[in-house]
Amino acid sequence: MSKLFQVYGRWVGRRPWTALAAMLVVTVIAVVGFTRTSDTADVEDAFLPEGSELVEAIDNLAESFPDSAELEVMQVVLRGDVLSPAGAADAAAATNTAAAHPELAGYLFQDRPATSPGHVLAKMLAGPGGDPRSMDLASVPQGEIDAAIADESNAALAVFLDEIVARDDAGRVIGGIGIVTVNAYGDPDGLAEAQLTVDEAVKQVPLAELESARAASQGKSDKESDDSSQSSTRNLMLVAFLVIAVLLVLFYRQLSDVLLSMGGLILTIVWALGFQGLLGPDGLGLIGAPSVLAQMVPVMLIGLCVDYGIQVTSRYREVRSGGADTTEGISKSVAGVMLPLGLAGVTTIVSFLTNLFGDISGLADFGVVAAVGVFSGLTVFLTAVPAARSLLDRRGEAKGKTPQIRPIDQAIPGAGKLVQSIGGATVRRPSVILAATGIVTVVFMALTTQLGTEFNSTDFIPDGTESKEDAVFMTENLGGNTEPVTVLVESDLSDDRTLRNLLDFSAAIEDPSQRPEAVSSAITNSLGTYFADLPTELQAQIQGELTPDDSSPLVIDSDTIDRVLELMRSHDPDRFDSVVALGAAGSDDRTILQFNALTGDADRTRELFADVDGLWFGSDDDITPVANEITSLEVTDSLTESQATSIMLTILAALAVLILFFWITEFRPMLAILSVLPILLVLVWVLGTMVLLGYSYNVITALITALSIGIGVDYTIHVTHRFIEEVDHGKSISEAINTTMSTTGGALIGSALTTALGFMVLMFSPIAPMGQFGLLTAITVIYSLIAAVVVLPPMLVIWAAYHRWRQEAH
Repeated sequence: MSKLFQVYGRWVGRRPWTALAAMLVVTVIAVVGFTRTSDTADVEDAFLPEGSELVEAIDNLAESFPDSAELEVMQVVLRGDVLSPAGAADAAAATNTAAAHPELAGYLFQDRPATSPGHVLAKMLAGPGGDPRSMDLASVPQGEIDAAIADESNAALAVFLDEIVARDDAGRVIGGIGIVTVNAYGDPDGLAEAQLTVDEAVKQVPLAELESARAASQGKSDKESDDSSQSSTRNLMLVAFLVIAVLLVLFYRQLSDVLLSMGGLILTIVWALGFQGLLGPDGLGLIGAPSVLAQMVPVMLIGLCVDYGIQVTSRYREVRSGGADTTEGISKSVAGVMLPLGLAGVTTIVSFLTNLFGDISGLADFGVVAAVGVFSGLTVFLTAVPAARSLLDRRGEAKGKTPQIRPIDQAIPGAGKLVQSIGGATVRRPSVILAATGIVTVVFMALTTQLGTEFNSTDFIPDGTESKEDAVFMTENLGGNTEPVTVLVESDLSDDRTLRNLLDFSAAIEDPSQRPEAVSSAITNSLGTYFADLPTELQAQIQGELTPDDSSPLVIDSDTIDRVLELMRSHDPDRFDSVVALGAAGSDDRTILQFNALTGDADRTRELFADVDGLWFGSDDDITPVANEITSLEVTDSLTESQATSIMLTILAALAVLILFFWITEFRPMLAILSVLPILLVLVWVLGTMVLLGYSYNVITALITALSIGIGVDYTIHVTHRFIEEVDHGKSISEAINTTMSTTGGALIGSALTTALGFMVLMFSPIAPMGQFGLLTAITVIYSLIAAVVVLPPMLVIWAAYHRWRQEAH
């Protein structure tokens, strides 16, 4: 294998133009592939597990109830006293402006009229049989409003009013929400545009009392998130590149090396994104459309691949400082680092590809793209960068210029002395270092038992946007955003037990004392509400079918139920079909129950899911609650659980690759365990640090633990390989450690500092999880460096000493 590396190194060193031409061809292919990149995949399509009950329910809703499957609540966020006469009038006017806007006309869900604190007060004041629309709220005395709220006949309305009015800790009214229910009707982009237009119209409503009114919607949140994310991510990436470039200038002290490393990073990202498009749905069709997770690939590649550039440059300078010319320097440096870089790269690639064994397509595609990106980085930094370095130095030599060769460890002030002192301590007291490491690890392990899995959807809304301000206002003062929940029931409606279960479930939701905490309204759409809207005569006829005489109990047999359902459908077939889908013979019927619920709190949403199941006395397979928040929670839980499994597979895969390699090449499989063990410690340290920082284990932080394996294995393999290389050259254990630490260790310090500071730029992202990702990645890099240059060397010293003792004993 070493001969193969030497042949490759000589090819790059002696034929740089040929190497660059080959890189150009691949780049052209990647650019063509980039033009075939598909639009971002839906979260549900990418991250819900295949065969998920929720996915099946969403599909069944779209099939049977297209007019009810895409319900969405627009909330008119009102700030100020909405229970004062003028404030109530302002609330009603702002909400009516939203509901009556012509752009929204085609998306209104007609079965749910718009409402607000002003609408509810008008209904209270109008009384039974009165016309709330005729009320002039602004002219009503405050005393009459207070009396109407306190009137026992308005108790049900008062409960609902309390749910849409915001109060501070002292009980003072500070705002409220108006509710406008809409439906995308298969045109989500059109609805999003209409929601943005409506928001502008609501802001223009003249207000006599309220401080402000604006429309909060999914369309507005998505637009603000996209705008903020694109601009901030682009700016932060540029700043990160700038930070890395400045640090590389300090380490390299040679502008051409900086430009080559930065160019290598850019080329790596171009290749990764290009082959993502080439492999995607509009290319070869081997992977799905890019997911939101794919946006993390360029960031991860910067962290993984910047080390490749530093290692290649460090080895080249080391060889040149020994008197080699340009061609020999490139040939030997490429051949020398191909093994550790290739081994680290293959291990990382295999680790990413373990995502293919899961049942989440978005993670599998992410693993493929990340693996392609790592392979691209290896190819670029082992071919294009050294070939370009060769051409530049040859040109300089032709002009009689002698390049200044400065080893990397000497470019970092104090790095040389630091790594030498670590090397000396490693040789003298390896057991002390390992004991101290064990104590620290035990402390962090104890902390990991306190790691939570909280998730708040508002965290993913960018800071500084109106959507974030409104979401925080509603979460703090109203318990969260309001969102429609659709409960899909799939069972035989002609079965007496199914009908009774529907009645019991509906009664529980209607009763504020029984309904789950997250439920914020009575049932807004169901077979029961359809029945309540039927003419009195038809209701009486149906009651007569169900109860032939007053003395008999409720009689429900399948023939009677079938007859009643057909009678109900005959009155308004379209409306009936919007809540009931009668199945063919031998298949279940479907019906829906819809109500509003508060979102934004993952624990509360989990409780809602469990409570809904608890209120249904039939089979759990009969009922599935569906809502955007439930989908987000399912996605998050699936990703987090999958990442936890993937971490174990990644560790095992990395261990298997390294054992196989060290067994075949060195007959020393124990070196694989020594290289992986420090990474396990890094995982514990990172999880413990998350507790100290108050972070939870979620989909973003789960990626950090996976990334720590990729970065950590890269670092430890460099140290292990260089140490074995020096020992095989006849050096003593002390000399081997000192040489390893002063060369590879110094380069790793430069690589780690560059990567960590580059990632820390992400802390300034307006999206909180992205900021957490930046900080945790930086911490992970530093921990990986400590594991590689402090924890691993004592293990290698003890291992080497043991083997020498055995050799001498025999």
